[in-house]
Amino acid sequence: MPSQMRGAAARDSDFRGIDPPALNALLKQVRDAHTAITGWLSAHRPPPGVSSAGYRQAEQVAQWAADQMSMLTRRYNYAITHPDRGGEVAPPPVPAPPRGGGSPGSGPAGTPRAPRPPRPNTTPRGAGDLGGFPDRESALRAARSDALAATAAIQDRKPIPDAVWKNLKANADDPDYTEKLYERLGPAGAAALLKAAGNDGARLRTVEESLGTASHHLTMDVRWLRAFLAEADRTGVRAVAVQVLTGADMSERTREAIGRLELRGDPAPPPRDRPAEPAHPPLKPDAPAFEQTSG
Repeated sequence: MPSQMRGAAARDSDFRGIDPPALNALLKQVRDAHTAITGWLSAHRPPPGVSSAGYRQAEQVAQWAADQMSMLTRRYNYAITHPDRGGEVAPPPVPAPPRGGGSPGSGPAGTPRAPRPPRPNTTPRGAGDLGGFPDRESALRAARSDALAATAAIQDRKPIPDAVWKNLKANADDPDYTEKLYERLGPAGAAALLKAAGNDGARLRTVEESLGTASHHLTMDVRWLRAFLAEADRTGVRAVAVQVLTGADMSERTREAIGRLELRGDPAPPPRDRPAEPAHPPLKPDAPAFEQTSG
């Protein structure tokens, strides 16, 4: 591990933080290693009569790498969705140089120093607690289950189960859960969820927060947004839908798409500093529970 990554932890054992670009690089290394191992396993199956002990060990390593990718991807998703906005995490201060202007091993005072690399921007989210799920797959399974329950209730014209609302509130800031939930619901299902919230302010805030979280990983382009607004208009909640879109903490690309809609009487959401969009390859999307209308 590079010394610059160890430094903060060496000065403070309680320090926790993630440097998203560094974690993304690690993810790529693990992914490449997993691909190489599985490729070797496919091409080198042990012939009959030859011990398969080494082959089984390689399979175990491949499985370990797959498990690590799931966990690391979840941490990365949390880190890029919830960046540090200042004051949440700060590396412990570097010890002051010795008196005389020099530093240990730096030579006489006045000797030019080599430029220091830029300090990484760390965020505490994803470095410790991972919410209600240990890995990405667990969060996706829970979201699929809740999406199915919500869809069934909406189609049967019944109230959405309280358990679904409880799970959505608890996981509104979860990037993996919200991505899969709204991927399965689709824009019309998301509008139906907003309609089901009615005048319940807490539920409306939950929908707003969860949509904002999902926007960092789910493509909410102009077509998606128009379908969402069309369904909201059909069910009489367009004004609320516009407030949610302009008030949610959306990704930069989603804010740009909202701006292109030129919503009447509603200014585009103000710009917010955000890191780059997630660089990990997206999973193959499931078919949405609701048909999307064309933009």
